[in-house]
Amino acid sequence: MASPLSSQNISTENTWCCQHGSSIPVPSLNLHNNTQPEMKSTEDFLASEMSKLSVQERSKALDDLHCVGEELKETPEMIEASLAEFDRVLRERNEPIYNLAASQNRSYVEDPAFRLRFLGTNLHNVKQSVNQMIGFLSQKEKYFGRDKIARDITLDDLDDEDIELLLSGLFHIQDGTDRSGRVVVYVMIHMLARSTAKSIIRVTYFVFFNILSQ
Repeated sequence: MASPLSSQNISTENTWCCQHGSSIPVPSLNLHNNTQPEMKSTEDFLASEMSKLSVQERSKALDDLHCVGEELKETPEMIEASLAEFDRVLRERNEPIYNLAASQNRSYVEDPAFRLRFLGTNLHNVKQSVNQMIGFLSQKEKYFGRDKIARDITLDDLDDEDIELLLSGLFHIQDGTDRSGRVVVYVMIHMLARSTAKSIIRVTYFVFFNILSQ
């Protein structure tokens, strides 16, 4: 997945690795306070948070950014053990948002393929994976509604503003993959000012989640 992040000049020197073999070129971000105040605030926040990291944490973040982080070799035994522990931790925590999702569509949230997305992203750290899934369901409820947290989001769930943004050319999915088999998505960030933050988040979710589902 790619995310060109430049309001004026685009440079594709850097790469951000996403879960499940996706690659995101992240160009430089040149912002002007008078035209992009919200984006400048976000950039300042990210810079501030990066400065709080230890040398080791910052090094790991940069490794992830350039796709040279740890690579976990999954085995059937590891997957089986992680899924069993994942289920145990979930039951122990008794999270309301998960219980709601399970009451709507238990097969959706208990699908091993769904849970493995979070386990794979977190190198099979089960507690982190459960935390991420709970956060995922919470954000899905926030942006799409309680009745949609236990099913896939489709075009019918997008409103007129979302559809307009989706068709605007904001996202460009490259044909084929890179040499590592990763999907590449370009995001034309200079077009973001045309829509609300909520619509951008909803469309980004729709695009990226559908790519990861393929």
